[in-house]
Amino acid sequence: MDFNEIPYDWLEPATFLEIRPNYASMGVLPYPTQALIAGQKLASGTIAAGQIVEITNADEAIALFGLGSIGAEAVKAYRYANKTTPLFVIGAADAAGAVKASGTITFAGAVPSATVLRFKIGGQAIRITAKPTDTPTILAAALVAAIAADTDNVVTAAAAAGVVTCTARNGGEVGNGIDLRVDIDAQPVPNGLTITVVAMANGAGNPDIQPVLDALANTWFTDVMHPWNDVTNLTIFAEWLRVRYVATAKLDVHGFIAMRGTYGQLSTFGMLTNSPYLSAMGLKNSPTSPWVLAASVMGIATFQLTNDPARQLRSLLVPGVEAPRAADQFTEEEQNLLLNKGISTFDHLPDGSTMISRLITTYKMSNLGVADRAWLDIMTPKTLSRIRYDWSGYMALQYPRSKLVDDESEAAFASRFDSDEDAGSAVVTPRRVHASWGGRCRLYGEKVWIEDVNRTVKESVFQRSTDDKNRLESRQQVRIVGNLMVLAGSLEFQV
Repeated sequence: MDFNEIPYDWLEPATFLEIRPNYASMGVLPYPTQALIAGQKLASGTIAAGQIVEITNADEAIALFGLGSIGAEAVKAYRYANKTTPLFVIGAADAAGAVKASGTITFAGAVPSATVLRFKIGGQAIRITAKPTDTPTILAAALVAAIAADTDNVVTAAAAAGVVTCTARNGGEVGNGIDLRVDIDAQPVPNGLTITVVAMANGAGNPDIQPVLDALANTWFTDVMHPWNDVTNLTIFAEWLRVRYVATAKLDVHGFIAMRGTYGQLSTFGMLTNSPYLSAMGLKNSPTSPWVLAASVMGIATFQLTNDPARQLRSLLVPGVEAPRAADQFTEEEQNLLLNKGISTFDHLPDGSTMISRLITTYKMSNLGVADRAWLDIMTPKTLSRIRYDWSGYMALQYPRSKLVDDESEAAFASRFDSDEDAGSAVVTPRRVHASWGGRCRLYGEKVWIEDVNRTVKESVFQRSTDDKNRLESRQQVRIVGNLMVLAGSLEFQV
C-alpha cells in the first residue's frame, strides 16, 4: 500500500493512521460563479484603470463609476436581478476625443389647462406640472430642472427657446442607446401643445475594451458584460472569449452584450460574431438602455444557470427592463428570424414587463461555413463548462500523484483495490479512469445535465499515449439534455 505520511521502513512498535479523504463517491463540485461588469466611468469615479473591485451593494458602484454613469447603472441593473452571485467591476474612462451623444425635446403651442407632463429619459420617469400660463420656454426650463433633480440619470440637460437638449454624461457611440420619449401611455399630451423628440445620436468614440480585457489576465470570471456594442470592441471581445475557453486555458467565460435597434439593425448586429460564448440581445425602442438589458439578463443567467446549467431560461422575468410599445414589439416571425441571426429574444406582458423567450449564443455556422446549431443555446457551453470543471477538479483530487500503467500490466494490480471500479489509487490505468468517468457521468445524469449515460460512457475512449508514457488520452462523449422549446402537433377533429 502507499502512504503519504507514514515511513515505509518504520521499525519501532507503533500504530499510525493517516487521515485523508477519499473522493470516489464525491458529489458534483460547487461551481465558483463570478460575474464581472466592465463599465464606463465618469471623471468623478474613483475606480482606477485596471483595478478590479468586488461589489456587494449597488450603491458602491456610484462612487466607483460616478453618479449618473453607465457603469453605475449597469451594476444597479445586475444587482436588481441577482443579489447573491459574486460581482466584480472594472472601469474604463471616456476615450480621448470622444463625442457625447445628444438629443432634443422641443415644446410648441400652448397648455389648455393645468396638467402633468410625463417623460422617460434613459428609462427614468421624469414629470413636470404644466399650467396654462407656461410658455414653451418655461416648460423647457422646468424639464431641465426635473432632469437635473434626477441625479443618477445618464444625461444632463440644457434649455433654450423651448428646446431641451439632452447630452449623455459618458462619451462615445454607447450614448446613442439612451432613449428619450414623452410617456404618452401614462399621460397623453393635451390638445394645443406639441412635444417633438429627436432621438439621441452622433455619439462617437467608445473606449477601447482591450486594456480592460488585458487587466483580467488569468483571473477567473464565468460571466462578463460590457456596454460597448461597436464592431471593433465586439470583435475583440468575441476573440477573448474564445481564447479563454480553449483546453489549455480552462477559464471558461460567457459574454453578454446588447443594443437597441430595428429588426434590420439587430440582424446585422447578430451576424457580426459567430461565438459559442457570447449572447447578443436587443429590443426595438424600449425605454430601457441596452446595457441595463444585458446586465439584468446576466444577473438572471448567473443565478439560474449556476443552479442548473442545462435548464432553459424561458419565461423568467427580466427585472428593470421595460417592454417596447406594442407597435415596436417584434412579431413571432421576426423573433424566429432574429434567432437564426444570433439574437436572443424576449416576450412581453400587458403590464410592460419583459421575459426571456430564448437565450442563445451568436454561433450559427461551423468554421467551414456550414449552418450549425451545435452551440445554439446558452445551456450548451454552460453545461460543458460545468462538466469540464467538475471532471478536472475530480481528477486533481482523486488522482493527484498517481502513476500510470497499461491496463494489462502487472503493476496495474499493485494497489489497494482488486477491481477496476472507481476507487482511487497511487496506480491508475486507462480502464480505471474510464470507470471514474462513468461514475461522474452517472452524477451528471442524475442532475439531468446529460442523457443516455450508458451509451455515452460506452462510446468514451481512454488510452495511454504511444509516444509519452506519462500521458493519458481520452475522447469523452456526453449528450446534453434537451429542453422543451417547440411543441409541434396537429389538433384533429373527427367527421
